[in-house]
Amino acid sequence: MLVSIANKIKVIPGYLYRNYVAPKIYSILDRKILLKNLELKNKYVGQRCFIIGAGPSIADTDLSRLNREYTFVVNEFEKNKQYNSLTPTFHIISESNYFTESGPEYWRNRFKEKSRDVSVSTTMIFNLAAIPFIEKHSLFKQHKIYYAGTQGIFSDNLPFNINLDHYVPNPKNSILMCLIAAVWMGFSEIYLLGCEHSFLAQPLGPNKSLSFGHSYGHEISESDNVSIEVLKKYITPREMGFNYEMNMASVLQLFKNYRLFYAKARKAHSDLQIFNATPNSFLDIFPMINFEDIKLATSG
Repeated sequence: MLVSIANKIKVIPGYLYRNYVAPKIYSILDRKILLKNLELKNKYVGQRCFIIGAGPSIADTDLSRLNREYTFVVNEFEKNKQYNSLTPTFHIISESNYFTESGPEYWRNRFKEKSRDVSVSTTMIFNLAAIPFIEKHSLFKQHKIYYAGTQGIFSDNLPFNINLDHYVPNPKNSILMCLIAAVWMGFSEIYLLGCEHSFLAQPLGPNKSLSFGHSYGHEISESDNVSIEVLKKYITPREMGFNYEMNMASVLQLFKNYRLFYAKARKAHSDLQIFNATPNSFLDIFPMINFEDIKLATSG
């Protein structure tokens, strides 16, 4: 019993450093990069925006109807068949697999291709940790780029920051990073599309995809019998060892991140409204709404 207590006490200094001290230190060290984000602060006060995820429901949504709206997209959106019918305002990537040199080859190669495939009129927002990779491979030379620094976790027990001129907690996915950015920019009405968040509805096991449905073709989400060699192209050795309990813990933290972010954002911005317009979504942190009930901007 005493040994167990002692071991728990030992981890406290490291926890405090990673989640309270380190974000403050890194915010100072990367101050010059983060100050550029002030260009975006409250730029769209009182406006509304749409955050478009990668969920399969997007395949059945006419995204061209959002052409006159402010839009955020994430990760592989340019692979969507409707990409040419919608020029996103912002494209955000926070997941480190894309720019980790030792990471899975698919994501590293896709990151390089994005520099060519994503419209130069779309503003890019990346994890600050991507800078070495971007500079090494001379990527996104024609794009407007901003960087968000991430360190630590969202916590019930420690104060955390959601302003982009300082480090923010690791959001665990790009959708939450979009929400953080949208609130920073002053959007007061935010709609989520393609955010099923049905991760735990997928079985795990030998040769399973360890993935979930997308709005575009993907070889590891189209088959229940995926070879280990194919999986290695997409998944880190650590992720290969995930079991269902580990996956539950990861999703639990993600939903906790959403809850804590929403509470803090609403406290700072009393007029903020976030709605989930994704049909059959598991993400119930935000009020659900039918996309067809939203009156969209028209060319007239």
